[in-house]
Amino acid sequence: MATSVDTPGRDADRTRAAILFAAQQIFAEKGFVEAGVRDITALAGVNQSLVSRYFGGKLKLFEAALADLLDARLMTDLSRKDFGRRIVAIFTDPRRDRAQPLSVLLGATADSEARAIALRLLRDRVLAPLSGWLGGAEADARAARFMIVSTGFFTYRDLLPLAEFSGPVEPRLRQWLEDAFQAIVDD
Repeated sequence: MATSVDTPGRDADRTRAAILFAAQQIFAEKGFVEAGVRDITALAGVNQSLVSRYFGGKLKLFEAALADLLDARLMTDLSRKDFGRRIVAIFTDPRRDRAQPLSVLLGATADSEARAIALRLLRDRVLAPLSGWLGGAEADARAARFMIVSTGFFTYRDLLPLAEFSGPVEPRLRQWLEDAFQAIVDD
């Protein structure tokens, strides 16, 4: 019977993952400028020098943390037939324990280097793959419509919370969101 042995590689992977997770939480909460490496490493429970070792510094850590959060497969792996219903179910799932990408993206706007990274990653990891999945002559515009609706939802649910988004989404509002997302796919 094989036994699980902690190897240095596994420990390094866990440490790197802990730093990445902590960075996502801190960047989402404080924004890039206000987030400190000390804050991140304290949350991760590791030495500050490990940020440089694994990521090369705060800016590269920001890039890795945001890249890990931005994944178009969240949308493109869904069936087109019931896309609206399924994407709203994902967006409103209260069990999601990761930082919201929108908070991290908006937290990058005060720093020109972080903002440039955020824009590049948003284009490369979300807009371009989503546009390719949507296909057709209007794919870029449809991908932009998806971003507009989803950004509005997350803004008023997470950043500037409205009562209508606290707890379960009101049924008529939920249906409108499902229909809006489905129309983008069906267009």
